[in-house]
Amino acid sequence: MADGCARSRLAERNRAFHERGTDAKAFEYIGDMDYEYNADIGLAYASPVRGVWNIVHIGTLVPGGHQIYVCPTSCLRGVVLTTAEMGRMDKLSTITVGEDNIIEGNMEEQLLHGTERIIRELPERPRMIMIFTSCVHHFLAVNYKRVYRILQKEFPDIDFVDCYMDPIMRRTAPVVPSLWRQMHRVLRPGQEKSSKQVNYIGNCFHYSSKYCDLTALLEENGIRVLEANHVRDYDEFLNMGKSSVNFYFHKTGERAVKDLQIRLEQPYFWLRPGYSYEEYEEDLSKAAEILGISAPTSDFFEREREKTEMEIERTKSALGDVPIAVDYTAVDQPLELSLFLLQHGFHVESCYQDVFTEGEEIFQKLQREKPDLKIYGVYGWNIRGIERTHEGKIVAIGQKAAYFNGTPYFVNIVENAGSYGTDGMYGYRGLRRLMVLLREAAEEPKPMKQLVQFKGWGCDLR
Repeated sequence: MADGCARSRLAERNRAFHERGTDAKAFEYIGDMDYEYNADIGLAYASPVRGVWNIVHIGTLVPGGHQIYVCPTSCLRGVVLTTAEMGRMDKLSTITVGEDNIIEGNMEEQLLHGTERIIRELPERPRMIMIFTSCVHHFLAVNYKRVYRILQKEFPDIDFVDCYMDPIMRRTAPVVPSLWRQMHRVLRPGQEKSSKQVNYIGNCFHYSSKYCDLTALLEENGIRVLEANHVRDYDEFLNMGKSSVNFYFHKTGERAVKDLQIRLEQPYFWLRPGYSYEEYEEDLSKAAEILGISAPTSDFFEREREKTEMEIERTKSALGDVPIAVDYTAVDQPLELSLFLLQHGFHVESCYQDVFTEGEEIFQKLQREKPDLKIYGVYGWNIRGIERTHEGKIVAIGQKAAYFNGTPYFVNIVENAGSYGTDGMYGYRGLRRLMVLLREAAEEPKPMKQLVQFKGWGCDLR
């Protein structure tokens, strides 16, 4: 019965697509949609927008670490090109899996002896080696755990970490959340915890006190923050095991913090990355309670609200009626950002995302606030044929929104950070910074086609 209803809804949408123009086939009006939206229904389109970080970029964050990818040639091509583009080939080695390895059944020996040879030939001994096995190893049930035990005995001064490059598991075990967990598996249990030290888990970019309310609160109370992207060396990375609490801003860090709670008995807390003043204040107060420090006062929060509203008004005056497009590569909560901007008088025209990850109440509020908000599925095959232009000026928040609208006026951020050296943005400070970037985007055109081609935007800024 449920399958029949789903097929009926899909048929209705297809009819609606054919009744509209070519561009209209790539989007739906939010007022016509169900919350259980998922655009991944078949043939996918990959745009040339490459700013989002992948496992290669994240793996290079660990100082003293080295990555070994064990994959067929077709898979290794992308890995090698990504690393070369970063200028970090010193952090990468590869072992090629061929048909002969499958036929001869020597996958474990190849993994073992290939890694041994790499270690002996490296100019400098790494402290940590992340070995990425691929789909074929799992298809053939290769006992890679046995190989790692042998390697650990042979090279006791190196921490070996089992990592995975298996896109076939992207639904049940997505590679990025899994890598954040595996990277932190080297942190040792049994260390005495320090109440004056905490970790940020799952951030590609450094979250400084400049644009992050939580970091500012911690620094005011003499509490040090460690994060993989901002440690000096491998020993300081291992020192994260002594932190009293793990905070995370992105859901991609959730598997890691849950694992650390089990292994290291470190509690964790999620700072909701939305655009609600009430949530900012609740989460900061809760973080202070967890750490046993004084929470910000109501007067402080009132001043922060006033400063933020002033910044918003300044930006609204600068943009006027210029339409805005938002995409999921720029911020974690694109629907919530769209709603926030609409409620503050901005003209939000479209949103680019394939799955709704925010609460249904946000979706329903948007349906009431702007039923004609266009939702584009950026991986759906229909979007390939749209005219990548926009009549008149449009400002985009995110690279994909910029590319699909063909606009040079865009906020060039990935995961709420990374625009020309901008640190991670969270809370009132982060929202004010976003308003500044939005004004700059409306006033200063960027070479969009050139910028969106940089794979792992911001890697060169570290």
